[in-house]
Amino acid sequence: MITYSFESLGCAKNLVDSERFVAILNRYGFSEAKLYYEADLFIINSCAFICEALDELNYILCDIINHIKDREAKIIVTGCIMNRGYQDYEEGFPEVDAWIPLKDFSAFENYLLANILPPYIAPKRLSYKERTHLEDGKYVYLRIADGCNNKCSYCMIPYIRGKQVSEPIEALVEEAKSMQKYGRELILIAQDICTYGTDLYGEKALPKLIEALHNQTNYDWIRLLYMHPDNFEREWTELWKKYPKLLPYFDIPIQQVSPEIIKAMHRKKSYNQLKELFQYIQKEVPDAVFRTTLMVDYPNETKEDLNLLDKFLSEVPILQGGVFAYSPESKDPKDNIYDEFNWKKGKSLMFDWEKKLNKKRQRHLEKYVGTIQPALIERYHPYSEQFIGRLWFQAPEIDGCVYIDNLPEDRSPIVNVEIVDVIGDEVMSIFHSNINCNKE
Repeated sequence: MITYSFESLGCAKNLVDSERFVAILNRYGFSEAKLYYEADLFIINSCAFICEALDELNYILCDIINHIKDREAKIIVTGCIMNRGYQDYEEGFPEVDAWIPLKDFSAFENYLLANILPPYIAPKRLSYKERTHLEDGKYVYLRIADGCNNKCSYCMIPYIRGKQVSEPIEALVEEAKSMQKYGRELILIAQDICTYGTDLYGEKALPKLIEALHNQTNYDWIRLLYMHPDNFEREWTELWKKYPKLLPYFDIPIQQVSPEIIKAMHRKKSYNQLKELFQYIQKEVPDAVFRTTLMVDYPNETKEDLNLLDKFLSEVPILQGGVFAYSPESKDPKDNIYDEFNWKKGKSLMFDWEKKLNKKRQRHLEKYVGTIQPALIERYHPYSEQFIGRLWFQAPEIDGCVYIDNLPEDRSPIVNVEIVDVIGDEVMSIFHSNINCNKE
C-alpha cells in the first residue's frame, strides 16, 4: 500500500482544497503514513500570501528533502505558490517531482495515475467536490467563494486567487450536507463573504445562502468569518434575529481606523464609519461579540494614527482579535523590496499591540465569569481529566478554548457551562444540566 504525508499550509480556505486532494488519494487506496518521514509520497499545499509563508515552504521542502535523500519517495507541491513566482522554486528545488497548478485536481489525479499508481489502476469518475475532513474538532469549513474583488493595497489574494468566484447555493447546501457527519458547527469562509453571490446572482446573496443552510442542514451552529466592513449591509442584522443557529459572532477585520491609512489601503470605512457600524450591530444584536484584525506599521503610519486606533479599541468592545505587521509584497518573491524593509520595527510594534489586545480580551472575558454559556465539546484531556471545547464566541484555532470539569451522561456535543475563571484565552467552567443548550 502506498503511503502519503500531506502538509496543508496557510488558511482554512486552503484547507478546503487540501481536503479535496486527500479525498482523491483515499479514493485511489493511498493511506496516510503512520510516521511522517516514512511516507512514499509527500504533498504540500502551499500558501504564498506573505513572504513568511514562502519561508515556511522553503523550510518544509528542505526538511523533507533532507530526510528522504537515502530512499525513494516523491514530492508534489501545489497551492498558492503556483501563482506567485513558482519558477524560482522549481529552479531552487529540483528534487520536487511535480508542481501541480492551484486547485487543479484533474492534473493531480493524472499525475498519480501516470507516475505513482500501478499501470493496471483505471481512472475513477471523481467530482473533485468530495472532501476528507482533516481537522480534529467538531467543525466544518464551507468555502462559499474563492478569489477577491477588493483591491486592498497590501493584499496579494486577487493576484494569487483571481477575481471572486462564488459557488451556487444549491451546491453549497449539498456540500454542507455531505460534511455533516464530521461536526456540529458549520463555518462559512471566503476572502469576503459579504460579497458572496455578486458575480453569480448579480446581488449580495449571503442572506439567501444562510437561509438555505439554516433550514436544510442539521448543524447546531453556523459561524461567519471574514466580513469586510465596507461591504457589510446593516439590514443583515435581522438575520441574527431570525435564525437561531447563526452565532452572533461578527468577524470584521478593520486593519486600521485612520482616514489617511484607510485611504492608502484602498479601503473606505475609517474611524467614524467603523465606530458607527460596530455600535449599530451591538444595538440590534445585543449578544454580539466582535473579532477583528489590525495591521500596524503601514507605510507613513504616524503616532497619531496609532493613538486613534487605541481610542477606537477603548470605545468598541472587541472581544477577539489578531495583529499583523505590514509586510511589503510583490508578485516576484525575489524583489529587492524585502531587503530594504525594516522588519524589526514592524515586529516590535506587532508584539506591543498584541499585548494591548490580550489585556482587553482578558477584561472582556472576565465579564462572562458567573454566566451560563453554550459550549461545543471536542475532546478529552487525560492528563488534566477535563473535557476541552469552545464557547460559542470562540472560533477554532484562533480564539482559545474552554476546559470543563464534567459532562452529562448522554455526552451531548453541545452543553451549557458556567464560566468560573479565565486565564489568558483559556476559560475554566463546570457543566450545568438544567439550561437549554441553544444559543438564541
